[in-house]
Amino acid sequence: MLAGLALLASVLLGGCSAGSAGSFTGSTKAVAVAQGRVFGGQQPVAGTLIQLYTVNTSATGGASTALIGSTITTSDGTNTTDSNANAGNANNSLPLGNFTISGDYSCTSATEVYITATGGNAGGGNNTALSLMAALGPCTTVQSTSFININELTTVAAVYSLAPFMTNFTHVGSNTTTNPHGLVNAFNMANTLVNFATGVVATPSTGITLPASRINTLGDILASCVNGSSAAATPACTTLLSTTGAAETIGAGLAMAKNPGNSAITGLFSLVTASPPPFTAGSQPADFTLAVNYTGSELLSPGGVAIDASGNAWVTNEAGFSVVKFPSLTSSFATTTYSNGNLLSPRGISIDRSGNVWIANAGGNSVVELNSAGTALSGSGYTGGSISTPVAIANDSAGNAWVANFGGNSITEIGTTGTPSSASPVTGSSAISAPTSIALDSTGRVAVANSGTGQICLFSNAAVLQSCVNDSLLIGGTAVAVSSSGAVALAGATTGTAITGAFTLATNTGTVNAASPVTGGGLTMPVAVAYDGSGNAWFANTGSISEFSGTTAVSPSTGFGALNAPVAIAVDGSGNIWTANSGDNSVSVFVGLGTPVATPIAANVGP
Repeated sequence: MLAGLALLASVLLGGCSAGSAGSFTGSTKAVAVAQGRVFGGQQPVAGTLIQLYTVNTSATGGASTALIGSTITTSDGTNTTDSNANAGNANNSLPLGNFTISGDYSCTSATEVYITATGGNAGGGNNTALSLMAALGPCTTVQSTSFININELTTVAAVYSLAPFMTNFTHVGSNTTTNPHGLVNAFNMANTLVNFATGVVATPSTGITLPASRINTLGDILASCVNGSSAAATPACTTLLSTTGAAETIGAGLAMAKNPGNSAITGLFSLVTASPPPFTAGSQPADFTLAVNYTGSELLSPGGVAIDASGNAWVTNEAGFSVVKFPSLTSSFATTTYSNGNLLSPRGISIDRSGNVWIANAGGNSVVELNSAGTALSGSGYTGGSISTPVAIANDSAGNAWVANFGGNSITEIGTTGTPSSASPVTGSSAISAPTSIALDSTGRVAVANSGTGQICLFSNAAVLQSCVNDSLLIGGTAVAVSSSGAVALAGATTGTAITGAFTLATNTGTVNAASPVTGGGLTMPVAVAYDGSGNAWFANTGSISEFSGTTAVSPSTGFGALNAPVAIAVDGSGNIWTANSGDNSVSVFVGLGTPVATPIAANVGP
């Protein structure tokens, strides 16, 4: 659709420079001309208002800053002109739906930039409900872009990736002091999904599977409103906007991203009625989540996942005797594999505040510590404190590692140099039985998943047993996690006529919630749990993930996604949910599904 269009050799957005334009020397700079085109489905959109925004860097969902002071609209083939005073270009000299941006506006090289198109005519008359966007990224990465496509697919990629940071298209932001990488990585994810230069689903690197069919399906749903006339005169728009509670199509897409399991939202699939649809839609999905899947040859029975401060994910390979580092969702998704430190059937993994990686080396009856570059700091492994079949590990804020010894019916505390505490091994006077998981709260209190008794055992940071509690019905005790507010979730199953996936909810002082054991929401033998930044609990099930707000299921009865034996789960600073799937040797990333957390987790705990 861009054939025959002469593209400019260079583009500068907001204070960036290239070629003869010179270097950026201040907060305001005359930028070179940038071109693009707006499409609704496969139809160019004439007379739509173009605006560039920079994100808010002080508040989540804070007001964005509009960069263009004068109105820019797309060409409509009549007398519509680009009224930007510095452009002086009649848009009717451009192909229908095209726009040109030039003039003075300001942004910094570190500021993420996105572009919107609102209103306009996609063939059915002026449509006030029409709104589309594309997440471009920082000025420094956009400056060499030749062309910008804005359509339903770029909109889907943007709203899903930016959902944790976005309230509407004029409010996108994050507190970059507390979460410096979350929003940047979210923009990276948007461009991993859809290439804004082409306006189609991106071509992934080897081993990566993008949810192309789902992205196209969501694009078709938005197109049913974009391609019509005014919202009031178009039944599809009426249905889309009333169901999502939005006033325009970016808002509708954002509502779908934030409520992907709602039955009314998934029912919007009925709006894919065009024959053929503008994009290649799939079949009716069980939910509207978007998940990126990676199946590289270096993955062999992945068993644990932890996120570092930059948003990189570290995954243990139980059968591969290694750990794999996934970069913070760049378009290449290139991984690095480390096998240093005598790794043997590594299971649990944690990252301390210094960025060092601690691994429960189950097969070696040891703990392995790597630095952020993958170099072993633990020699042949830390073995003191009677470490025996360690399967899980967590760090406190002081850099100590706490280890769950499944084979030793104990926990071990290891100092920053690998020396065990004098109290180790800790058995809680034989209260600990086959521990499978360990987590810490903001005060440094330690929670242990006691699989032998189905209890949560709580210890002080000095390794003194405070209590072991249960709901009398949960069995298994597969995994434990603690929220920032001190809620403790223990995953497991219930007994009865049929064994059902469930979890016990308690406080970090040992009070069990009366609604425990909690079931529903797709829970089927959950084996891992993590909390996001809003205090919602995420569980890895047999073939899906589940989300709970307290004891209320947020996920549908089948859970989210279709996974093959996920055994680990983590939330990153962009709100993405990561799972390590042992059944098919893969890692999945659910885009913008949760609330961002400050990473690594050790930064948020005590003492």
